[in-house]
Amino acid sequence: MNKFTPNQLIMDLLPVHKYFILNGELNSVKQFISGENEGGIYEVLRVVNGNPLFLEDHLHRLFHSAQLAGKNIGYSESQISDFLMNLIEKNKATFGNILISCKINLEAFFIAHVYPTDKMYKEGVICGILKAERENPNAKVLQTSLRKKADIIISEKGFFEVILVNHLGKITEGSRSNIFFVSENKIVTSPANRVLVGITRQKTIQMAGELNITVDEREVNFSELQSFDAAFITGTSPKILPILKIDAFKFNPQNLIVGQLMKKYDELIDKYVKKSIAHV
Repeated sequence: MNKFTPNQLIMDLLPVHKYFILNGELNSVKQFISGENEGGIYEVLRVVNGNPLFLEDHLHRLFHSAQLAGKNIGYSESQISDFLMNLIEKNKATFGNILISCKINLEAFFIAHVYPTDKMYKEGVICGILKAERENPNAKVLQTSLRKKADIIISEKGFFEVILVNHLGKITEGSRSNIFFVSENKIVTSPANRVLVGITRQKTIQMAGELNITVDEREVNFSELQSFDAAFITGTSPKILPILKIDAFKFNPQNLIVGQLMKKYDELIDKYVKKSIAHV
């Protein structure tokens, strides 16, 4: 199990490295004000070889969240893209996660990250259950109370992630990920209008179509868990990560379909990074 202390989990909302972006300007992290954009919209994107991964998708979702939450970002996607490239260059950071947030001010900074180990990708991870739901699931808004509840359970129990179950007993998503289940040649996941539609989730559904894997977007009852062959979470940090166990329910982390999707997603990342480098 991966055990993290509460301080480690909370720290990931604070900047690492030397600089952060505030309204387009580069500033020393010594000037950072914690919690300034709490309750605002946000995005977390992964930097690979100095390239922000799937940048266009993340910025499109940022502006979609702003529309749903009634926020005014004040900058264009092109301007924010330039801000991020400046942030990466000045911090001399070729790998990691960047948080972009906006409530009143637009901020962008590198945050602490936890990526799964090779062993986790091979053997799967253990997840817990949290009875909770997002207020506005389609808008990516910093909900501190939900995050803190999830972080406490993850820390105390040694889970990699906790899976949210709503008041109707339906499994929706992870606290910071989307979740899929596998049944024969089909993957099942919650409807898009019930969850925060992750970029990796979108790529997974697209790849499934290319692999002729059926995708069933429907509500999943907690009582159904025992009927699935495998399960996995998707997200910026975990990518596509097999689950060994949720609560008392066990799954096959070496399921063929999960393996196919993991391989294809890594290939998609390599292709995107090579294309980004070629355009520099």
